[in-house]
Amino acid sequence: MKNDFYYLRQFSAPEITTKMLLGAFSGYEDGRGKIHSLSRKGFIKPIKQGVYLLNEDFGFRPYSKEILANLIYAPSYISLETALSNYGFIPEQVRATTSISMGRGKSFSTSIGDFEYHHLKDSLYPAGIQLREVFPGAFCLHATPEKALCDFLYIKETKGEFKQQKDYFEYLVESYRFDLEMIEKEVSLRKLQSISESYPFQHVHWFTNELIRKLLK
Repeated sequence: MKNDFYYLRQFSAPEITTKMLLGAFSGYEDGRGKIHSLSRKGFIKPIKQGVYLLNEDFGFRPYSKEILANLIYAPSYISLETALSNYGFIPEQVRATTSISMGRGKSFSTSIGDFEYHHLKDSLYPAGIQLREVFPGAFCLHATPEKALCDFLYIKETKGEFKQQKDYFEYLVESYRFDLEMIEKEVSLRKLQSISESYPFQHVHWFTNELIRKLLK
């Protein structure tokens, strides 16, 4: 009889879901009971209801918080501070893994860190989302550089962060320590302008236009 180790070794990555486990153990009458048993044995680690990590002893690559973020609350994609940090636009290691979702804003605290999701209305959601490789052969849904900047500006404006600022561009560059050289290297100004035009807030347009002006000097 094949043991638990055999079935769990069939997975190709450490990030797994209840649906994936039930499929792997479909021959068991009580699939959910089997999942509880695997958790008790330490073979899998619950991250959030329905999402697990396989024990590192199985020899998989390190887990990805970005991939987990996609699984924890879907549909969603990595954006905002996490994406800006991934692209090297801001130097700080961000506290939470940040994402955009069409659903309500939510946050989850887990044993491996915090995950934050910010709402973006449906009409702004699709443009500028890509599959980004986080490990060889492992991908997550992730904002493009241009989309991450526009999402960041939009969410900051919805939270009223710009109300008391006279120079929004300098405030953002200094407060978040934007690396303009890295932005110039990674960002398509044409794509940035195209994506920003779909956002309804004036500060998104103002910042992107000012950024384009400075980078074209």
